[in-house]
Amino acid sequence: MWETISNVLTSANASMVMASLLILVVIISVLSRRGILSINTKGLTLGADVQERDIIRQQIEWSHTYIAGLYSYIQPMTDNRYQGYFTKFILEMVFAEVVNWISFNHIKIDSDYISVKQATIKYIVFSYDIDPIFRTTKFEKQIDVWVEELIKKLCTIREVYNK
Repeated sequence: MWETISNVLTSANASMVMASLLILVVIISVLSRRGILSINTKGLTLGADVQERDIIRQQIEWSHTYIAGLYSYIQPMTDNRYQGYFTKFILEMVFAEVVNWISFNHIKIDSDYISVKQATIKYIVFSYDIDPIFRTTKFEKQIDVWVEELIKKLCTIREVYNK
């Protein structure tokens, strides 16, 4: 086998063989990056799995930043007991639920889907002993707006990466 390889590399066609191999490697890498070709071995993983991980990573990073940013909107004025950590805890519970949505990978922009997820988040928030100022229909509507915006952005992230 080594003798054959040596003969090919020292022949007059060596540059043509090397150029062909280089072109083949470039084509394989381009196809694997676009998710068309997937190669999975013990030491090498190329293909659609990498793209899917990128999508999930971006969705999780964005949703964590978005949900953590909501703290400034809903920070209770009289939270002397926990110094704001109770609110952060509730936001982390909401984030954990959103990570479940991302993990199951079935997020869609559908009014029924969005309404179910809005109800889920409201149930999570209202299952805790929150201040009465947050137990209003105005705050419920604000949660609905935030959840709808979150779902739409998660779908947009997936669409951007699938192009």
